[in-house]
Amino acid sequence: MGPETGGERLLLTRRSQALRRQPGDIAFPGGAVDAEDSSPLATALRESYEEVGLVSDDVTVLGQMDERGTVTGFRISPFVATVEGPYPFRTNHEVEAFFEVPIDALRDPGVLEVEPRRLPDGSIRDVYHYHFEGHDIWGITGQLIKEFLDLIE
Repeated sequence: MGPETGGERLLLTRRSQALRRQPGDIAFPGGAVDAEDSSPLATALRESYEEVGLVSDDVTVLGQMDERGTVTGFRISPFVATVEGPYPFRTNHEVEAFFEVPIDALRDPGVLEVEPRRLPDGSIRDVYHYHFEGHDIWGITGQLIKEFLDLIE
């Protein structure tokens, strides 16, 4: 989403309260690999279409960030892509709501809170909390935002 909508923005979702895993959490569109998915990118595009109505032909994929594990035991393959906005997003049953966060707003003083947290293995990891319009964006989503902002600096 470009300058005509007030600058580049990140699309985030609030997961439905009815979901078994991470209900109500803020996340990027995405999800589990299905048997018919030919690649992690195919999964990302399919899930983005299912969750927020993003048509793959409307997407320009810029690249893939490092694959990683989460503390909840999942492996994720994050992709960065653009879409021209405004876009007619629509949610499915997995998504309670979606919202867009201006990238510039994530750099404002006081938006980022870093919480040192002890993991089950005894190590300490910084947990990044981005506070935006009443949302606490944290966990793997906060980690991905932090790494994305570092990449584009």
